[in-house]
Amino acid sequence: MDWQQILKNKKQTFNWSDKVPERKIIDQILDELHTYCPSKQNNVPYSIEVLDWSNPAERNEIFKNTWCDSNTPEDRRNPQVLAPYLFIWRSRDVGNPTDNSYSQLEIGLASMFVVASAVNYGLDIGFCGCHNQDDIILSVGVGYAGVKNGGKFWNPISQKEEWSPGIVPGNDTNDGQVKPNKSDYIKFH
Repeated sequence: MDWQQILKNKKQTFNWSDKVPERKIIDQILDELHTYCPSKQNNVPYSIEVLDWSNPAERNEIFKNTWCDSNTPEDRRNPQVLAPYLFIWRSRDVGNPTDNSYSQLEIGLASMFVVASAVNYGLDIGFCGCHNQDDIILSVGVGYAGVKNGGKFWNPISQKEEWSPGIVPGNDTNDGQVKPNKSDYIKFH
């Protein structure tokens, strides 16, 4: 897939198909990340944990510890973490406080490598940064999108179907949050 197609196909996904990507695709994504993602002095001041659904209690606990709007028991939570695979980034101590300070920046770089690679292989992604567990910096769900243009997902906490945001290409989540104009934050001198 060419770069423009990857950009056009990337979308924030909230509903997941039951179809599970082949493990060899996930391994390829991780190999590409390891081989090509830059890291200051190659220290990699983060760790990545990749979870499938072999431990449903653990996955449901992660979902339970996300929040969306109100951070209350009634909150919808973030179904991005219910994907067939969940990549979780945490800071990793590399023994040097200066290098440790780059972990969040490098997590951003690494997560975009995972996203671009996943989309290249025909997978969908869903970012989640709203975790109540202090050590989780970011997670990205990876799988195949389910219902297009919104829909319901099974909430394992409430044990009922709930509405989720829509699925559209780009960065829009159909929730009214839009980026500022390019001229508001991009300047040429």
